[in-house]
Amino acid sequence: PGSQAVQDVVAEFGSDIVKNNPEQNESNAGMEIDRKKLGAIVFADRSAMAKLEKIVWPHVKTLIIEQINNLRAEWMLAQKEEKSQEAKRPIVILEAAVLLDAGWDDLLDGVWVVTAPREVALDRLVETRGLSKEEADKRITAQGSRRGIGTLQEEIDKGIVTGVIENDGGLEELTLSLKSAL
Repeated sequence: PGSQAVQDVVAEFGSDIVKNNPEQNESNAGMEIDRKKLGAIVFADRSAMAKLEKIVWPHVKTLIIEQINNLRAEWMLAQKEEKSQEAKRPIVILEAAVLLDAGWDDLLDGVWVVTAPREVALDRLVETRGLSKEEADKRITAQGSRRGIGTLQEEIDKGIVTGVIENDGGLEELTLSLKSAL
């Protein structure tokens, strides 16, 4: 809330997408975007989505780089303090539906794709985000467009995708799948 990215998005899409926040002050420190309102705009209009991506993706990439660098620094410090090279390098998991579209794969050693059947994904969006089936369907369709990157199989064949995890069950099954894959 109140970040430069939020301010930039509001400047582009208008104050109608701002949540009513009684804590908001003139400095915009508490300004927060109503994701449902913004989603209704960008998932209905591809050009609006492109504008949002152009604003948000550079901010997000900067934050990702900062977090990875902070984790790397903490790990290196821990190694020095332990005076041991035996400490395993931590695994950083970046969950981002648009990771390849945004070009963030250059930040990573590997890209794992977690897939789910469309109906399962629809039900999850309705349940966890409070979307209607129609709103959830628009979002999945928009994300499925791939914007010229290729099919999942093409991405695997080109070495872009390192691994695939099926997520058609519950959290426990997903956890077991991930543990066995790593």
